[in-house]
Amino acid sequence: MNSPASSTLLREPLLRSCTPQRLAVRTRASRPRLPKLSGSPTVEQEEKPPSIFSLPRELLVVLAVDFLNSYRSFGFRSVQYQYLVDEFGFTDMETASLLGVQAWLLVIFGMIGAMLVDAWGVRTTAIVALTVSSVSRAMITFGEDKFTLQLALVGLAPFGEAVLSTGIYTVALKKLTTPKTRGLAFGVQYAVFNLAGAMADLVADAVRREDFRVPSWTPAWLWAHQSCSGLRVHVFITLLAVVLALLVCTLFLFDSVVVPIDEPPLKLFTGASSPIPMTFAELNALRDNATDAQRRRGFVVARVQHNRPPPEEAPVAPSPIFGRLNLERLQTATSPAAWLDAAVAACRRAAGSISELLALRSFWVALWFSLCLFFISKQWGDMDQLLPPFLERHYGVNVPIYAIHSINMWVCMLAPSPIAALTTHLEDFVVILPGLWVMALAPLWLACEPSIPAVIGWVFAASIGEVIWSPRQSAWIASIAPDGREGVFLAMLSLKSLVTTIPSTTLNGWLNSVFNANCPSCRNEWGHFCDKQVKLNASAFACHAGGSLCLGGRYGEGLLSHNASELVCPSNCVQCPGYDDSAQVMWITVFVFSIISPVMVQLSLPYLRSVETKEQRTKTVPH
Repeated sequence: MNSPASSTLLREPLLRSCTPQRLAVRTRASRPRLPKLSGSPTVEQEEKPPSIFSLPRELLVVLAVDFLNSYRSFGFRSVQYQYLVDEFGFTDMETASLLGVQAWLLVIFGMIGAMLVDAWGVRTTAIVALTVSSVSRAMITFGEDKFTLQLALVGLAPFGEAVLSTGIYTVALKKLTTPKTRGLAFGVQYAVFNLAGAMADLVADAVRREDFRVPSWTPAWLWAHQSCSGLRVHVFITLLAVVLALLVCTLFLFDSVVVPIDEPPLKLFTGASSPIPMTFAELNALRDNATDAQRRRGFVVARVQHNRPPPEEAPVAPSPIFGRLNLERLQTATSPAAWLDAAVAACRRAAGSISELLALRSFWVALWFSLCLFFISKQWGDMDQLLPPFLERHYGVNVPIYAIHSINMWVCMLAPSPIAALTTHLEDFVVILPGLWVMALAPLWLACEPSIPAVIGWVFAASIGEVIWSPRQSAWIASIAPDGREGVFLAMLSLKSLVTTIPSTTLNGWLNSVFNANCPSCRNEWGHFCDKQVKLNASAFACHAGGSLCLGGRYGEGLLSHNASELVCPSNCVQCPGYDDSAQVMWITVFVFSIISPVMVQLSLPYLRSVETKEQRTKTVPH
């Protein structure tokens, strides 16, 4: 349900981890002879699955911040197109161009944010990003001119949005879970993530239809008008979510890590992808001082201090790009020349690592697959940028636009688990391809007969298709990535968004402007339709909206008449005099674009299946 770039950053499905399978071996002849040992575990006993009560309290703080952050993100992103057009008077092409540039910057700052999390830690990164996001969201909420909005959207928002959306809370969840509880934690996070977006859509629908009177005690420098639109009130609520998230982060979010009690210290240093920044003595002290409850739980939660030097006893973690020796040289450099030499060596190694990655067949297979998916992934952007304007301009403001929009979030919250359970035993593309066809065919009804039921059918069917193929393709790409270099592999694949983002968003703006045009001659400055009739005098009748007459200037001549029975005050753009309704062409274009993806994948199946996954490489067991 997102724009092409922001969907990659904010709605990328969680990568499934490979769950270890238990193998119970039993022979009919030997079973009766085995003595029954009461109280001792057997191979047939299943380990008790983790529950939400087995998660540490620190993780609940992360989930709370993630909920507020998701509300902030989805709450504005689902209405931003309408907000720019209705509140600030941008044209469709201007809006699409501005959002395209912002989405392009999101990709750039997303890469920077991924590095900041490792360097600063989750707490500092979250506080800095939320502070910037608070300033930008305040400018968006209270700004009244186009320059202020452009400065906020392009100058400040990309940093806050991208840094908060590139796995910062995923890193926190990983550090606060064990392999046994990680699946549960990420499942809860995915549900919280989508629940926040669905609630934001419902709130947007509840407040956007009416104007609100501003309290008299509001400072004039903040808002000089006596009232504001419901859409701006909704954006203000997202500002409150940002401020509340910043407050929770400042007071309750700390860089913490789960230390398993039953793991040897050496394994925590050398075997983990994120080694624990503690000395052997500190780890042993944590184990010795663990309470009975912590021992039953199997881990201790320890707070990490980023403002102290790294422990001498902990070895330097190897890097798939820079290498262990180059990291040591960078850390021990004592002069600018030495640091520069080390940096040059590290860059050379990075270039060599990327060259090796480009030489892998699996990388080009994954890149081709992601390019095949570009056309169908565009439906996420269509739900944000085509659906709300279409419903509002064709059926008026009383249509539950964002409640319909929220169907995608509800399906994404409820459907992935049962679908995964039913398809987990099937080969990847046996699952992916039908899901692609379901999502690609979803706009067919809308292309044949544009209507509100057709829109609902499109969103629901597209969401079902999405939850079939999207999580599975993420797992497939992760499974063909080289071991130890998954992050670099995925980062290189995401670079395609730098090329596809702006053209995709601009295309949506063009589709709106040509086939789903706005009707400013029948709407006031806040986007309300001139749908109410008022008597001016004994022989003149006019239309008005929100208490203001729709006469002169931008308004059409058809909104004034001497005969009340002949005056039609439009409640949507279709009723506006002289309006050209060509929306069906727009939806046919969406359908044609969507069909391209499954066709390309179908034709490319031999090539896509030519690369073995990690599971296939380890399937053969020597006898």
